[in-house]
Amino acid sequence: MSITKQSKQNSQSDNKFWFQKSNYMYQYLSEESKKIVEKINKKHMKNLIFSFILLPLISYSQTYYTSGLRFHNEVRSFYDLPILKYNNELSLEAQMWAEHLAATDSFVTSGSNYGENIFWIDKNYAYQNNKNVLLEASINWILGSDDYSTYNQALYNDASNIGFGMAENEKSIYVVAKYDKLYE
Repeated sequence: MSITKQSKQNSQSDNKFWFQKSNYMYQYLSEESKKIVEKINKKHMKNLIFSFILLPLISYSQTYYTSGLRFHNEVRSFYDLPILKYNNELSLEAQMWAEHLAATDSFVTSGSNYGENIFWIDKNYAYQNNKNVLLEASINWILGSDDYSTYNQALYNDASNIGFGMAENEKSIYVVAKYDKLYE
């Protein structure tokens, strides 16, 4: 048997498992070396499972507001307006007002010094049709509203921060967006 020295080619530099795919004779590895290779393969599989299964769940739970923020910013970029940044303090304000609207089953703005848009949707309709309520609200504020103040607030040039709140009661889901600047 002749053993030739084999070197890793540059084109294979990104592949951590090059030795299994090349002409390297896996069966000639020692038992200890085979165990190390198996550990690497298991670790790789665990990372793959984590990446494809767990990360989307974690990511979704941490960024429920992404769809609404993204839609706002896509439309704002069309008009060359500055993008909005998500703001936790505005979200707390928006959440408190959304909870008030759900508790009182009313549809009125808060009258605060922040810019504000409000939206409601029938809860059964939203769940039966698997609606992304925050995205539905954002689309409605910008494209579906007959009230120009709602549209103008969402696209107000001086606004730079936004926060969202959502609350529901037995019949409805309420969504509130708070902006750091009030459109006047």
